[in-house]
Amino acid sequence: MGKSKRNCRRTEDEVRIHEKAVKMRKMTDEQLVHYVEDRVEKARSEGFNIGKKSVRSGKSTNDFLAELQTSKIPGIGAVTINKLLKVAKENGYIQ
Repeated sequence: MGKSKRNCRRTEDEVRIHEKAVKMRKMTDEQLVHYVEDRVEKARSEGFNIGKKSVRSGKSTNDFLAELQTSKIPGIGAVTINKLLKVAKENGYIQ
């Protein structure tokens, strides 16, 4: 291992991170597994909640594709938009 810094030369963030690391190193296997599982579940639920919020925005994939068909975007023609619609329908993104 490399030479460690003295405590007096650590920033506040480094001290906090060091304390967390020491606490984790002292955990038993069972405690460590529970800690990691709890963190994973928390991340999963936060991601789920963020996804729920984004769905509430009111616009859907169908709205986006309908807007694509009506707008004139340079470089994207009707054929390209129809190909996108076809792929979206085949893969179940839209009905």
